[in-house]
Amino acid sequence: MASKEHVERAKKAFEAYRILRGKKLLEDAFSRGYYALLHVGLAILDEAGEAPPKTHAGLVAKLWALKEKLAIPPEWLSKLSRMQSLREGGDYGVVPTVSESDLDSLEKLYYDFLKKVTA
Repeated sequence: MASKEHVERAKKAFEAYRILRGKKLLEDAFSRGYYALLHVGLAILDEAGEAPPKTHAGLVAKLWALKEKLAIPPEWLSKLSRMQSLREGGDYGVVPTVSESDLDSLEKLYYDFLKKVTA
């Protein structure tokens, strides 16, 4: 089952997030943390028997469409959408866009999503 592999990949990305955050490399940490979220989202879809989307935006859209079935609070999905935008700004922009508060929010959201697949 692909969900196990996605969870393992998420945990590796989150470990990189921790290392980068500890070095105060906020945008890089945020990017790794976002990818941890992405893989957990894919695991959630896999466990529900849903096909993976082809894009990051597709993941957010699919989770929105299935939020009742998956019992995912809408505010989590709003935060995930914001995380996607921040990740893009951090990866492609030249002006710092990520704060410690953003990292705190990402971390909480990661653990909330992770509970959906390891509960």
